[in-house]
Amino acid sequence: MSAFNKPMGASAKWQVKLARALHPQISQIKQICEISGVAGVSVVVLDHGLRVFEQNIGYRDVANKEPVTSDTVFHVGSLTKAFTGVCINQMRSRGRLQFDDPIHKHLPEARSCDPAVASLATIADLLGHRIGLQKANELWLGADNEELFEEDQIWAVFRNLAPMVPFRSRFSYHNFGWALLGDIVTEVTGQAYHEYLKENILDPLGMDRTFVTKDHGLPDNTSLAYSTLDNGEPYNVPLFSGSSKTLMGPAGGLLSTTNDLAKWCKELMSAWQVQAHGGRCRKYEDVFGDISWLFAPLQILGRPTFRENSYAAGWARTLLPNGVGSLGANPDLVSKMPVLGEGINSPRLALWHQGSLTGATSFIMLLPDTESAVIVLTNTMAPNDAADWIGQLLAETLLDTPTRNDYVALASESADRALKLYSELSVRIEEGKTPGGPPRALDDYIGTYVGFGDLFSIVVRKAENGLEMLLQGRETQKYELHHHHDNTFTWFISWNEQIKRGRFINYQDGIYFVRFRVGHMSGGVVALNWAYEAGLPDGEEFLREVSEGVL
Repeated sequence: MSAFNKPMGASAKWQVKLARALHPQISQIKQICEISGVAGVSVVVLDHGLRVFEQNIGYRDVANKEPVTSDTVFHVGSLTKAFTGVCINQMRSRGRLQFDDPIHKHLPEARSCDPAVASLATIADLLGHRIGLQKANELWLGADNEELFEEDQIWAVFRNLAPMVPFRSRFSYHNFGWALLGDIVTEVTGQAYHEYLKENILDPLGMDRTFVTKDHGLPDNTSLAYSTLDNGEPYNVPLFSGSSKTLMGPAGGLLSTTNDLAKWCKELMSAWQVQAHGGRCRKYEDVFGDISWLFAPLQILGRPTFRENSYAAGWARTLLPNGVGSLGANPDLVSKMPVLGEGINSPRLALWHQGSLTGATSFIMLLPDTESAVIVLTNTMAPNDAADWIGQLLAETLLDTPTRNDYVALASESADRALKLYSELSVRIEEGKTPGGPPRALDDYIGTYVGFGDLFSIVVRKAENGLEMLLQGRETQKYELHHHHDNTFTWFISWNEQIKRGRFINYQDGIYFVRFRVGHMSGGVVALNWAYEAGLPDGEEFLREVSEGVL
């Protein structure tokens, strides 16, 4: 147990002691932010349900020097999943559904094209990220933080997601599965997801600065969104177009503050403590249901280990000492992830999650046995996951671990590695490029190409310097096409162009190429092939509309 565990009858002295231990970490948090190019960060630490540390660094609006506060509203990304998990568990406790209900019981029109998923997949499979279908991230989230599918298309999208790994074979993070959970809330209750969440979770907990829809605008003290240029400067990008009222709302559309999330974490842990000791509390039961179901492990997270590493309904579960942070970018950017809690006297259960959007990253860790929590919200998509490093730094201090990790060095290593990986990618993109132009006239490639169950279109048209493509036919999703070889073109852009377009950085070669296919009979261009996902190395065919080409 931590050396800072609260002694009986000595609350004030205990609080001061822990606060003094956390305060020196401010300089390291600032260094991590500077290295990573984070514009603003808000942090709160709880222990025994009490706030022992808070810190706000940087700006919510860099140009106008508007500082971050503990009431600044941030997009929290995938921390939303924990709230959706509570909605589902609350409905389970009220007898409106069961975790082992098949998906098709509630959403008969959302049957997967994978026969196993279509017939066997349950609500628990969605909660545990174990359905094994493709992620389609490049299809649903475009430039300028814009969602590319409409909310009412979720069932059709789900039906067209191809299997990537065998059903229930392993953990495979899946935003669409959680989007579908929001639809289950609506179908079972008759209320829109965002309305149910507000009425049944947020309002009872007094979370009055946690927002579930942008229909009426955003309040004062809402942060702008930033991504980091290659010189380390934060660049203002559009806020995520989604909210809890849109397609990906139940998976990542929530906006909140560290003050509100501190209320959330405190109530979650208090509810668990009460129920774990056989107590009853009507408020907790009404909001959370039987919380042991909410935190029950559903799927091994990664490889089996001697210490628990699993996923529950919106929370990763880890028995410390162990590695955390595997839901974010950092594991691919450092030679080895650190072990959190090395040398502590006895194992500690930690519940944690990360969130990331273009313009925001977040981290929460709960240590339920001492009702402790670390909450980190940033307004920046950095080259690394800075919120993760800051969160682990504070958790390590909270645990008073004998062996400490150098999170400033890890932030530097991961930020440098991200830029190096993208530089290496640019070199690979140039490999095989041939001089001269394409083998056909540019007019031959012009047309509208449709695929993914007729839900996604790619418009190719003439541009000032050749060709350009528009994803979903939208001007906001326009990219220049440059001839590479044969009938293959690339739309690769520099790191800074990616940032200024408000895009996630993707290091996969295949997504930056489109290949036009010529028909054997007609001799004309009949399709465009795009490997928009690493799990689709052969790509997907988008067929040219009949009226525009010869089949």
